[in-house]
Amino acid sequence: MNYFASVSDFFKSPKWGMNMLLGAVTMLIPMVGPLVLGGWQITCFWGQRDNGDPTEFPPFDFQNFVKYLERGLWPFLVNLVVSLVLVPLMMLVVFLPMMLTGVMGPHQGGHDSGLLILAVFAAVFILYMLLMMAFYFITTPLILRATIVQDFAPSFNLAFVKSFLSLMWQELVVTMVFIFGLGFCMMVVGLITCYIGLFFTVPITLFSWHHLQKQLYQVYLSRGGEPVPLSPKLRDDPPMMPPALPAA
Repeated sequence: MNYFASVSDFFKSPKWGMNMLLGAVTMLIPMVGPLVLGGWQITCFWGQRDNGDPTEFPPFDFQNFVKYLERGLWPFLVNLVVSLVLVPLMMLVVFLPMMLTGVMGPHQGGHDSGLLILAVFAAVFILYMLLMMAFYFITTPLILRATIVQDFAPSFNLAFVKSFLSLMWQELVVTMVFIFGLGFCMMVVGLITCYIGLFFTVPITLFSWHHLQKQLYQVYLSRGGEPVPLSPKLRDDPPMMPPALPAA
């Protein structure tokens, strides 16, 4: 795993400046902007003409808007469905102890009440971090599979999730910490630039995430993981010419 290359490779494209600018413009489009940007980066890393050289990644092109949107849609839908199931559960697990403490705390006495609230907040924070890690561990292989198969139902393959986690859990932890740190740094840049810089840093952060997904998958395969069939929808080959008519 080369974590820093996931950022530096963005700048190896001869058109990295234009890619960043168009990516920032895309992020201004409500709802579909992130899907389109993600679809372009899926094209870079999973398009069948990809040879792994970031200098030859296809530049962002608004003429491929619909194709980018379609390719970014499936990982988004999978992530959305998993979030609709897991996020309410996480909120219930986190906020229920805090609500109970708020009700019971005043009846425990002054000093004891303060210690109880502090202990509950510490426990809830630890629980929240563990739940976030679990959420990340579950969604990453599902999103990765959705990216490759470009479909919804085949993305939910529990055997693949189990195999991926058993082989890659250590790298997933490091990747999660790296992405968190990168996102924090990019957020600081955005705050310094009065939030304008956020539009320009999101393409880099998203590029890094897709780069790391590709690396995780390659390491997974090198450890004996079962390959995921690459969807024909990711083909970027030119259409076949019709056969020539026989001479009269």
